[in-house]
Amino acid sequence: MIGLRFLFSSKVPIPAMLTIVLAVSACVGQPPRLEAPRQVTVSTLNRINSHPCTATIASALDAYRVPPVSIRDFFYTQRLSGEGRLVGYTAWMHLTDQPGSLVVDVDRSCQFEQAYTRGGANLPGVYRALF
Repeated sequence: MIGLRFLFSSKVPIPAMLTIVLAVSACVGQPPRLEAPRQVTVSTLNRINSHPCTATIASALDAYRVPPVSIRDFFYTQRLSGEGRLVGYTAWMHLTDQPGSLVVDVDRSCQFEQAYTRGGANLPGVYRALF
């Protein structure tokens, strides 16, 4: 709250503040536009762990330029609401050349939600979670 009070009481013009906010938010990164997945990516993932959402996960991997041969293991967990209803799935992957995990969240209809890394994994264009 103090930060907001400082911003609004400062002598920085509103258009300049908006420019700063937009520039910072652009650095966070937009999720890539998902295209139809490459067959090699789908085949690799299905060989490791077949699931109804595999095509979406494969599309995300292709969009982030993650080579399918770098997937060491791959599994899903369910995300449930507080009432126990299924809200989506989380795909967890360990990569052969990275520590930690690449994580991709999809909703219960297998629509892409987000991708991030954990535990020291670092991929260009993918958000690194701090937890």
